[in-house]
Amino acid sequence: MKLDYKKLTEDLIKAKEAAKKAVMGEDGGTANLDSMTIALPGAREEKVIQAVKDAGLYTRGRRKWIGTRYFISIPIAAQGNDRCRQVDAMCEVMQKQGYDVLAYHQID
Repeated sequence: MKLDYKKLTEDLIKAKEAAKKAVMGEDGGTANLDSMTIALPGAREEKVIQAVKDAGLYTRGRRKWIGTRYFISIPIAAQGNDRCRQVDAMCEVMQKQGYDVLAYHQID
């Protein structure tokens, strides 16, 4: 199935808004490097990077570390619980839209 990059951007914007709503201003807990990851087999990397950028998020591009996935940033800087909540909210939205996403959790 061909990836609709415009829809990807729109869905990432929805995920970003959900992440913003998940921020509670309580960022205690363990410092972490949590991120949402997404697998997009057959997608053109430069178009995915642009879609992520157009959504107001960031990715360094495709990584082959835990499978071939894109690690996508959270919209509001955080390093503990607020970061984890944002990642979980983003994953929930993207999963409901049918994407293959994983919450990547790593303690710093």
